[in-house]
Formats: sequence, structure tokens, C-alpha cells
Amino acid sequence: MSVKIIQSKCGLVLTCLLGQITLLAAPVQAGVEGKSYDVNVNSSQGDNFTACFEFNANGSSLRFVGLDATYSRTNLGRDQRNWQAVTNPNSEESIALSGQVRGDFVPDRRISGNAINSKGTTYTFNGTLLSEPTCPIEIESEIGPENPFFK
Repeated sequence: MSVKIIQSKCGLVLTCLLGQITLLAAPVQAGVEGKSYDVNVNSSQGDNFTACFEFNANGSSLRFVGLDATYSRTNLGRDQRNWQAVTNPNSEESIALSGQVRGDFVPDRRISGNAINSKGTTYTFNGTLLSEPTCPIEIESEIGPENPFFK
């Protein structure tokens, strides 16, 4: 019996020559596009807070704590997707983020990473995938009058 595994852009194909059986597996669906994550954020200033990261479906925009950032994927691994994002670098205050997310076929569906703002404050974050593709509406009283990413 001969078994052959072929990986292509369309997924995995397992061909068993004995009996001519072909099994198709869907391509790996890892990535942040069209998903939202509830994250815990730790600041180098000692502030800890929660946020929701909402990635749009077309793969270019990240919304979090009232901010918009442009993001891009940096490494298309089999079960892990790396990404980077930055808010408007021409504004007085900006923030750059770098993270990774474990793929859809990993049970915990986690996101983690780090960030730095224009004042030099650094952040680490980790969180989990939400069941809805959009974040719940954030109430200003929950995040305070000052954005926690710019303290």
C-alpha cells in the first residue's frame, strides 16, 4: 500500500493508492481577519486593563479602545499567524502593536503580543477569541476619560 500526502494552497490531499481513496482536508484557517478578541493588557507603568481587539474581515483595520490601526500579517505559519499594527504615526499620540494568534484548529484560540506607545510605555497582552466577530460597545466609564494605551 502506498500513501502520499500533498500540501497545496487548497489544503492537504491524502491519496491512498490501494483502492484509489482520496481524502481532502480544508486549508488551515488561522488568522485574525473578521475576528474579535477579549484581551488583558499589562503596562510597564503598572496599569492593567482589558480591551477588545476587533479585526475587520478584509485584513487591514484593527479597532481597539476607540482607536483605529492599520495591520498586516507578517508570517503565514501552519497554525500561527503573526501580525503588526500601527495607529496614525502622524498624530501626536500613536501606538504600534505586534502579536500572534493561534489557529482555528487549536482549542484555546489565543492571542498574545506586545505594544509600545509614542511616549515609550510598553504593553503586553493576551486574550481569547470572542464568539461574535465584533466587540461589544465600550462605555467611556469603563475605560475612563483617557485612553489607557496613552497613559
